[in-house]
Amino acid sequence: MSVITHIPKSERIPLLQKLMFSAGINMDYAATGLLTGVLWMPYFNIGMGISPATLGLVLMILLAWNAFLDPVIGNLSDNVRTPWGRRRPFMAAGAILTGCVYLMFWHMPSGLQDTGKALYLIVVGIVFFTSYSLWSMPYYGLQLELTPNYDERTRLAGWMAFFGKASSLAGGWVLAIVTGRLFINPATGKGDILIGMKSGSWVIAGVIIIFGLLPAIFVKERYNCQSQKLSDPLWNSIKESFQCKPLWSLIGISFFLVLGSVSVGSLGQYLSIYYIFDGDLPAASIVGGWKATVLAVTGILSIPVWAWLGERFDKKIMVISMLIFSMVGHLMNFFCIRPDMPYLQIVPAVFESGAIAAVWLFIPSMKADTADYDELRTTRRREGSINSFYSWFIKAALTCAMGLGGVVLEVSGFTSKHIHQPPEVLSRMFGYYLTLPIVIWGIALIFGLFYPLSRSRMTEIRIELEVRRGRI
Repeated sequence: MSVITHIPKSERIPLLQKLMFSAGINMDYAATGLLTGVLWMPYFNIGMGISPATLGLVLMILLAWNAFLDPVIGNLSDNVRTPWGRRRPFMAAGAILTGCVYLMFWHMPSGLQDTGKALYLIVVGIVFFTSYSLWSMPYYGLQLELTPNYDERTRLAGWMAFFGKASSLAGGWVLAIVTGRLFINPATGKGDILIGMKSGSWVIAGVIIIFGLLPAIFVKERYNCQSQKLSDPLWNSIKESFQCKPLWSLIGISFFLVLGSVSVGSLGQYLSIYYIFDGDLPAASIVGGWKATVLAVTGILSIPVWAWLGERFDKKIMVISMLIFSMVGHLMNFFCIRPDMPYLQIVPAVFESGAIAAVWLFIPSMKADTADYDELRTTRRREGSINSFYSWFIKAALTCAMGLGGVVLEVSGFTSKHIHQPPEVLSRMFGYYLTLPIVIWGIALIFGLFYPLSRSRMTEIRIELEVRRGRI
């Protein structure tokens, strides 16, 4: 049944704070999404010749480290008390450190062999993801406490989705820019990604710092937790998160959604480069830029629709519907990945990514609802711990996906030493790309069916909380 809601003024997030907080998502994309999803394989595999299996292993190590660190930082941001709040000091320090360390990825010392390059990436990556976790865990913990309203949480997520689409629009052209005419290699007369990223990395580092600082400077924390029990032990915090049943549904949905998407992310890139464009990276990057543009524009236009539907139907219904829609969209690639019509690949991507983006719009709002459920059970606000426990599994999914993606490329027979890949290799790559996500997303769908927090249940929980500790 659909409903129409009115959000009281006292429960709305002030517009400036909503905008500044949502703009912080650009930092997240520039620091990690662009790094691991767009630049990692083309730069270090195609540009530097490091094997995809090695690069997958390096990312597995780095994301495993990040996953280990997240609960520690999340717990700290719940328990630290400063005049500036629990979250904001971490976010300010993390933004500056992350931007500075980011530069080191693209300025690797010359003369290193493959083992030395891998070790360098591991060392730099550990420092980088430590800095990033200092920012991200307090940031996403802060998101869960900015409003107690069921629908205002979705509206905040909608603004974050808007800024996220804007950053992906810009990010979609990064590979085309750094491999284009601005960065010609004199020896080949063609654009060189190694030269391009040495310059482009300074711009990206600046984006990380600026957008990372905006929420730390302009956003106020809603809950005054000075009287809350201090120094909740880490293991007790993990135990309490482990016992939070709705959180497991969100973890299952997100884990398998990430695993299915990211594990074939490089395959999608490489099919465009080697199947559609026969090894022409700059040409594939141009189409990739237009693809990102179309996806960003259609994604932005669809945000009000998803938010409108989210205020009329339970979030659970929307997530399940969008998971099914994404699977249908992905299967359209069977007809639309064609060398004779390179731009046709955009059509299934619009359906698939639009549906997945809708899922990511509702999941953060559902996490905030879960934090209320958790407070009812534990009597404490534990947004940082809830988010970091959830994040641990997302990083685990990314870790598995990166390793799986590298292995799938190796098993397909792909090698960057060949500009023109054999037909049987391309056929295997296409088969893996088409089938793996469908199987994995089906598991995510099952977890979605078991999510227990409906709109009516959240109304009951809020009433119980306000009777216990008053309105905030």
